[in-house]
Amino acid sequence: MEAKMTHQHRDEKRHLSLMGRIKNKFRYLDLWLLIPIIAIMIFGDAMVYTSSTNMAIGSASSFLIKQAVFGFMSLIIMLFIFTLKINWQSKFIIRTILGINIILLISLAYALLFGQVTSGAKGWIYIGSFGIQPVEYFKISMILYIAHRFSRKKPDKNGWFPKIKMQDLFIPFLGMMLVFLMPDFGGIVILLLIFLIVLMMAGVRMRSLLALMAGVLAIYIAIPFSLPLLEKLPFFHYQIARFEAYVNPWVAGDSGHQLINSYYAISNGGLFGHGLGNSIQKTGYLPEPNTDFIMAIVGEELGAITICIVLIVFAVIICRLVIMGIHAHRMQQRLVLYGIATYVVVQILINLGGVVGILPITGVTFPMVSYGGSSLLSWGITFGVALNIIGQIKYETELEEVD
Repeated sequence: MEAKMTHQHRDEKRHLSLMGRIKNKFRYLDLWLLIPIIAIMIFGDAMVYTSSTNMAIGSASSFLIKQAVFGFMSLIIMLFIFTLKINWQSKFIIRTILGINIILLISLAYALLFGQVTSGAKGWIYIGSFGIQPVEYFKISMILYIAHRFSRKKPDKNGWFPKIKMQDLFIPFLGMMLVFLMPDFGGIVILLLIFLIVLMMAGVRMRSLLALMAGVLAIYIAIPFSLPLLEKLPFFHYQIARFEAYVNPWVAGDSGHQLINSYYAISNGGLFGHGLGNSIQKTGYLPEPNTDFIMAIVGEELGAITICIVLIVFAVIICRLVIMGIHAHRMQQRLVLYGIATYVVVQILINLGGVVGILPITGVTFPMVSYGGSSLLSWGITFGVALNIIGQIKYETELEEVD
């Protein structure tokens, strides 16, 4: 009996110790990041519900339930990753990151070869009725990979890396090539910009960044002039039609229909909108009102003011990632946080650029607002990694202050 009581006491003590560790871990949970994320998710649920009221398949309630369930799962994943004790520089974690990237490359190849064509591109793997976009998960896995590879390199006196081995570039470039061949132009732009900006943050000189910006601007200006040549190519017809709609949606036929109705939605909404649920364009005029063009519905129902508020909330998230990156004690931590901040910024710019017509439509969703379970889960993983690293930075800073 005494031995049984001792064993029970030991179990209770171990349980209390575990609860104490978890409670102590949550002291370093960054609310400046978590609260805006939760707020955006809740706002996204409301907008998915109202923008789905006239969908041909499924009711608004069914879309809301799915979005809320995946949002909750995303939050659980986020907090779970945060609580893990991860040594990001250990051989086990490095090998795990490499393995995950290899699995995702295989998934991208499978989607390219055997995936169904959706909106003119292959990129989905369907498990029953649930679709997974491997590229969404490859974005964060690539960030972790390049942050590790380039955090160990020292720039030379000219600001260029003295030695970049082939294995440093193989996984990112192979992933980008597979995404390009799908073709997912939105995905390839996001991956390329993440890769280049993390490279810049790792130590390449400022004039290299200016050269990159000049190159991107030159491509942007050249798009309208290159269309006659691109139209003669025997592939990418769907994507070329989208570029034509970007140049002049009024003469692009069906390809310009989506952008024109996005214009109508935003102009109808004005500053303050027509009120939640009162969109006209979602009633069959604007295709995909709950995914790629959900921000057009936000503008029509809640006005440009609400779009600005959403962007301010995202600005808090982005600034927090950058600020904590500045305070990071190790280059790897800094590069991961900068990479995630870049990911958020680029995804928002490409989505909103397509919605308002200053960029070609690429099918990129708006982070955590657009409908999509796979996308929400990938954001949960992404911000879970960010919270974990920020928690480590806070803990290390606290130890320095004590010393």
